[in-house]
Amino acid sequence: MSRRKTNWYSLPPLQRQILIHLAKEGPKTRNEVAQELGSAYKNILFSFNSLKKKGLIKEIAEKKHRRRIFPKYWLTEEGVVLAFIEGASKDKLFETAKKFYLDDENLLYFIRFASLLNPQVFKIGYDAVKRKGKLEPLDLTTIMLAQAESEVSMEKFKEGLMLLKEYPKLCESFKQIIKNWDKAMRLVSEVLES
Repeated sequence: MSRRKTNWYSLPPLQRQILIHLAKEGPKTRNEVAQELGSAYKNILFSFNSLKKKGLIKEIAEKKHRRRIFPKYWLTEEGVVLAFIEGASKDKLFETAKKFYLDDENLLYFIRFASLLNPQVFKIGYDAVKRKGKLEPLDLTTIMLAQAESEVSMEKFKEGLMLLKEYPKLCESFKQIIKNWDKAMRLVSEVLES
């Protein structure tokens, strides 16, 4: 019996569909998603619970309807990165992420920079968020340097650096990391060549 090949993040079809739908449409209640996707509420409920346990979605707002309050769900940082990998619109993700993750320069920069990336480096971003729950400057630096070593043109890499200037705190962290790596590389060179 042959095993079906799975992706490194393995999302069942309905969960993937919900993730992409939330990325495209913004925060929604479970009932709204069930109606819009034409799926049974019980299946949606089960999938939402699984996505919450995986850390891909969370309650982010509320909807009042007939004197009742219903939670609205949207993507966590990990969910945003995975939705981007799955093909969600960068512009829509960025627009919604700005509303809910306004202070998260790392995530906002990743979304904007990601469209310039070789898709092979997305896994670095996803793995970083999976391990730590967020992207950090060191993760973004690693992604950028991995990108510079890939087949991407230096023009796209330069474009990513220009974009970095729009995020002052992240830019300063990036400069400091590069300085430290430069010192380390000189030391490695000195030791190995002596």
